[in-house]
This record gives sequence, structure tokens and C-alpha cells, in this order.
Amino acid sequence: MSPRRSARNQLVTSAEEVFYHRGFAATAVDTVAQEAGVSKPTLYAHFSGKSDLAATALRHRHAEAAEELEEWLAGVEDPADRPSAVFSWLAHRYESKGGRGCAFLNAAAEVVDPEDPVRQAVLGEKRWLRELLTTLCAQAGAPAPERIASQLLLLVDGVAGRVVVEGPQAAARAVADAADAAAVLLGAGRR
Repeated sequence: MSPRRSARNQLVTSAEEVFYHRGFAATAVDTVAQEAGVSKPTLYAHFSGKSDLAATALRHRHAEAAEELEEWLAGVEDPADRPSAVFSWLAHRYESKGGRGCAFLNAAAEVVDPEDPVRQAVLGEKRWLRELLTTLCAQAGAPAPERIASQLLLLVDGVAGRVVVEGPQAAARAVADAADAAAVLLGAGRR
């Protein structure tokens, strides 16, 4: 890997961690550059500014989570069980990487300009998740899969809200409650 590519990758990885743990507004690009072990001019050689860097970091986080979730779902044989399996994956994700809730919702709370690249990254991730849930619900035989998927996404986002408000110790209970509610929604949809 070339040093230029390596510096970019290090910036993205560091930005993902720093923005997630410290917040977007509260974190200067100098901090990200320092954490990445690169100079500020190197940062600007790769990114046009803080929003560009943060959006790239969010897209990186999304790609990692999407791959992880798709692998998780591939291990679920019965299509009827896959929508619920999203919640078991969510429990795993919060346990391993989710101490501050959803990075995308946190970013959306801080960046309100709909044209900002950060906001666009958030919209893209939420659109992807809703589409995935819609597909899973359709494959599970749920009537009105778009509607149930939207309701499931509200549960997913509700877990994130609970974690932001109550801290990471609330994640397990919040996911369990959301999974119970998801089972009711999915069960009602099959009747």
C-alpha cells in the first residue's frame, strides 16, 4: 500500500473513532490528524474539509456494518427468521462497537444542513437499512413489507436513542425490548 493511500486510510479510521466517541462538532480536524499520525496539510490533501472527512468515515462505518450484518443474516436459514435476526445482530453490534448509540443518528443530530455530505451519508445508510428490512420482510412473507420495515427501523433507531440517553449499559435491555416488539409486529403481519 502506498504511503499516500495508507495516510488516507489512517485518517478515515481515526476520524471514524474520534467523531464517534467525541462528537462531530466538538472535534477539530487537528485532533483527527493528530490521532491519525499525519499532518493537517496531509489531511487536506485527501479531504476538502471536516464534512468530507466525516462523511467518508461514516460511509466506511456503514460498509463495515453492512458486511457484518449480511454475514450474520447469511447464517439464518429460514427467511421468516431473518427480520428478527437483525435484532440479535444489533445486540452483538452494541456490545462490541456501540457505546454511544448509532453513529449515523448522532451525526444527524449534529449536522442539520440537508446538503452537507455528513447528512447525505446518514440518509444513505438509513435508506439502505430500510430497503434491507423491506426485502427481509418480503422474503419472510409479511404483508405490506414496506410498512413493517419502516416500523422495524423505528425500533432500531429507538434502541440507539435509548443508548444515547441512558448509556451503553442500556443497550442489552433496549435491544431485547425492541426484539420483543419486532416479534409482535412480524407476528401480527403474518396473521
